[in-house]
Amino acid sequence: MTTRQSLSLTVVAVATRTEPDGHPDIPRLPGFVESTFNPLLFDVAQRCLTAAPGDPSRTAVVLGGLMGDSTTFDLTSQRMVAGQVHNPLLFMQATSNSVLGYLSREFGITGPMSCLSVSGGLAGELLLAADLVLDTAEVDRVLLLGVELAANERTGHAYRLLADSGGQVGPPVADVAVALLVERGAGPVEITSIGAAEDLGGAPAPGGYGSVQGLVHLALGCTGSGAPGTTTLVHDPTAPAEQAVVELTHRDAALDKGPEA
Repeated sequence: MTTRQSLSLTVVAVATRTEPDGHPDIPRLPGFVESTFNPLLFDVAQRCLTAAPGDPSRTAVVLGGLMGDSTTFDLTSQRMVAGQVHNPLLFMQATSNSVLGYLSREFGITGPMSCLSVSGGLAGELLLAADLVLDTAEVDRVLLLGVELAANERTGHAYRLLADSGGQVGPPVADVAVALLVERGAGPVEITSIGAAEDLGGAPAPGGYGSVQGLVHLALGCTGSGAPGTTTLVHDPTAPAEQAVVELTHRDAALDKGPEA
């Protein structure tokens, strides 16, 4: 018998962005250099928050990823090893909290902010974190963010080591960012449970997005053509067995996926 964990999350906005060439055409952020990590994150976050405005003082943010901003990490290390002068901007943006601070300033967000790093798929962990945060009296909605960059030499080696130890997460084929804005209450698309992979009928969806694979599938499921009253089982092939399938219930028309990105 399969054990499922009930959830009560309504998805009010989604946004995705991939950059195969690693050089996005979206505007760079003031004070952030070299890496695509920060503009990708800000792009999907901005699109969600603009599509579904709400009280920023009651908005929380949870950011997840496996490798983090590997471009900044590696560039900083290479400059140090080469004996070059340190770039203070690289030092500032080396932690993901920096871009979250920029995001909070731009949108006036004063709710709690968290960063998670997990060795498996992000979807289940972020959804469970959102469910927990929404149980507090101070938060009405949570912006979930997942960002991964295409592998370089160092992170490619790290992915191989993870695979050798049984890990299911491979490198994304491109830089990718996903955002989902969730809250309590009724809405067009609700996330109603999470459970094990044996609940899934048919073949698993293909991979290619690293740890954010499940979030990409969720975004597609929320903007798909599910008829009102039906459910969709979304598979995350990178997740632990007990978090591999997320159930979406379609209450009304699908969410607008917004402009292509």
